[in-house]
Amino acid sequence: MKKAFILVDYQNDFIDGALGFEKAKTLKQNILARLKNLDFSDTDLLITYDTHGEDFLKTKEGLNLPVTHCLEGSKGWELPEDFAHFKQKARKIFHKNTFGSLDLANFLQKEQYEQIEFAGLVSHICVFHNIILAFNAGLNTKLILHKNCTASFDEGLENAAFDLLRAFWVELV
Repeated sequence: MKKAFILVDYQNDFIDGALGFEKAKTLKQNILARLKNLDFSDTDLLITYDTHGEDFLKTKEGLNLPVTHCLEGSKGWELPEDFAHFKQKARKIFHKNTFGSLDLANFLQKEQYEQIEFAGLVSHICVFHNIILAFNAGLNTKLILHKNCTASFDEGLENAAFDLLRAFWVELV
C-alpha cells in the first residue's frame, strides 16, 4: 500500500513563538512517537512549512492576522530541534505562503497515495486546508487525522473543523 504521512507546519512560531499556544507544546511527544513508528520503506514523509517574507504584513493574511511569524530562515520558521532527524528522512518539503499548499496537492495527485495521515498545526486552519486539498487530489485516498497530533488555540473552531472533516469521510483517530 502506497502511504504518506504529512506533518503540517509544526514550526517553532506555532509552538512557543509568535503564535504559540499551550496546547501546541503538548503535541511534540505524540508527533515524535508517530514519526518513530513510521515504516519509511512504505510511507513517504512529507513536510509543509508556513513560509513568509518581510512583506508579510502587506499580504491578505498579514492584514487579517497582523502577527509576523514564520519568516523564512528565522528560528520561528524552523521545526523543533528534535525533528531534525525526521526532516532528513522527508521525501519532500513544501514551503507555502498560504494556508494550503497547491504544490503539495499537485504532488499528491501525481503520486496517488492509497492512504495519507496528517499531523501538525493549526488544526482548523492549515491542517484543515491541506486535508481538503488532499481529498480533492485523490478522491479514493483514505485520509486520517491524528487528533492527538494536532491542536488549535480555539476549541470551538477545532471541533467545527473536525465535524466538517468527518463529513468528508476523513477518519479521525
